[in-house]
Amino acid sequence: MAKKDNNIEKSYKLKITERDKEFKRRYQAASPEERKTFGYDFPNDADAHDLEIVSAMEEWLRDGNPVD
Repeated sequence: MAKKDNNIEKSYKLKITERDKEFKRRYQAASPEERKTFGYDFPNDADAHDLEIVSAMEEWLRDGNPVD
């Protein structure tokens, strides 16, 4: 993900940990009703960087691709 800020491109790296992989495995094994309750939370004091990262994590979680 990249974003322009005063002509400087900022890059946000998505770091997938083992914990995230396990979370996605549980999400994929869940029923469609249970999947509605899965997701990453935004911090109360979220800034633009946090919003980018959480949005990318949500997209990765629901992309339909296998974990590994």
